[in-house]
Amino acid sequence: MALLEINDVEFNYSDKELYRGISFRVNVGEHCVLVGPNGAGKTTLLEMIVGELRPDKGSVKWEPHCSYAYLDQQLKVAQDMPVYEYLYGAYEPLFAKERRMQELYEKAALGEEGYEKLLDKAMRLGDELAHSDFYSLQEKVGRLTDGLGFDKADLEKPLALLSSGQREKAYLAKMLLEEKDVLIMDEPTNFLDPIQVNNLAAFLKNYPKAFLVVSHDEAFLKQIAGVIFCLENQTVTRYKMDYGQFLLQHEIDKEQYAKNYAAQQRYIKKEEDFIAAHIVRATSAKAAKSRRARLAHLQRMESPGKAESKVTFRFPFTHDVGEKPLRVEELSIGHDGEPLLEGISFLLKKGEKIAILGQNGVGKTTFIRTILDEIPAISGGYRFLEGTVVNYYGQDEQIDLSLSPFELIHQNYPMLDNTQIRTCLGAVGLRKELAMRKMKELSGGEVTKARFALMSLKKSNFLILDEPTNHLDQKAKDALFAAIHDFPGAVILVSHEKDFYDGLVDYELRF
Repeated sequence: MALLEINDVEFNYSDKELYRGISFRVNVGEHCVLVGPNGAGKTTLLEMIVGELRPDKGSVKWEPHCSYAYLDQQLKVAQDMPVYEYLYGAYEPLFAKERRMQELYEKAALGEEGYEKLLDKAMRLGDELAHSDFYSLQEKVGRLTDGLGFDKADLEKPLALLSSGQREKAYLAKMLLEEKDVLIMDEPTNFLDPIQVNNLAAFLKNYPKAFLVVSHDEAFLKQIAGVIFCLENQTVTRYKMDYGQFLLQHEIDKEQYAKNYAAQQRYIKKEEDFIAAHIVRATSAKAAKSRRARLAHLQRMESPGKAESKVTFRFPFTHDVGEKPLRVEELSIGHDGEPLLEGISFLLKKGEKIAILGQNGVGKTTFIRTILDEIPAISGGYRFLEGTVVNYYGQDEQIDLSLSPFELIHQNYPMLDNTQIRTCLGAVGLRKELAMRKMKELSGGEVTKARFALMSLKKSNFLILDEPTNHLDQKAKDALFAAIHDFPGAVILVSHEKDFYDGLVDYELRF
């Protein structure tokens, strides 16, 4: 039985057609993933599914009484609420039932009229709670929060005091605990370390109900996918197989699509040549007009790979500063005098590239912000060589999403002319109307590309990149790998994707 049906959906952003009559369904218990290149419209499709956007044509239908949860919906909760209270809120109906049961027992104990009826109602409520596994909730919540890397102190904190990564995990945990009929998740692994990704994958693999996940993490997808919806060339293709099999079949299908596209282009050219030659001839004008009418109604195939514009990242180098650009000695970091990590010491040499690893909340981003002088060190020290110029990508950096990529570049580099800005954005795959569209209308991957376009205009000799692969598809990740590899200066990379940094860095620092 279909819980969700998408029928002949079309949608346009300004002059860009995202979908051309796409249709698919999510059935009871299916473990589905939605994949496709950056900018194909995956997040937009999720927003349509949950009712935040309306299709220009077609319909999105949920089975009556089907419940679903979407990760973005969790962002509107009160930030002063302690994490444990927020998580246990998933079971508020059960707690309300427990409170009602206690009231009935108290009334019976006071000898109120209808003593036996009060006891009978209370016992029925107790049976219902037991049947709902109410008395094992603490163990259930604890197992999940442990798997996602929360410690007891984290659970006592208000949501507002968590790091952005920890807060995202709290939203994710609440969603998993609610156990809706369909879970809808957009890039749920972005803020998880490898152990936590595996724990989430194990949870989803055993999830008895349905889910629809958007992710570019192929290792994660290989663990959870049973049905793959591939969004490209303005349409969705369904594959009922595991992700490894999909990758093989998809390559075959892409080759066939390219052949079909080439055949259609030959047909179109032949018809257009005939029309041009005969439209003005009295003897053959009728045939030419007939062919022109057929061409007008032809469903033209999207050019293969059009949605996957070539992407090139670059980090221009300025000058050498010496053999030891960064020294860190007995550095203690934290917030408000409370240390997260103590005694950090290492020496980064000229041209070295290192990866900083560790669980969420351990202090990786705090370390970066400390050596960038954004927050004070608790004790110890660090020193960049004089002349060091840092180019920094921060995962939590706030940018004005009401700007377009073009406006973002122009605001920071007003001396550049229109052609220079468009060339800069075109290099990262933001061509034509994408460069002028507000970033709040772009995909997460396209916003990330705009930020890298901005970085490409700054000469530096030291890169600091905090989770730079979040939201990027595989082609963009490959381009980023090449850009970091070719950068002659020193690099500090914070990443949870071993598949990305493996073979790129000289050594790892585990916090």
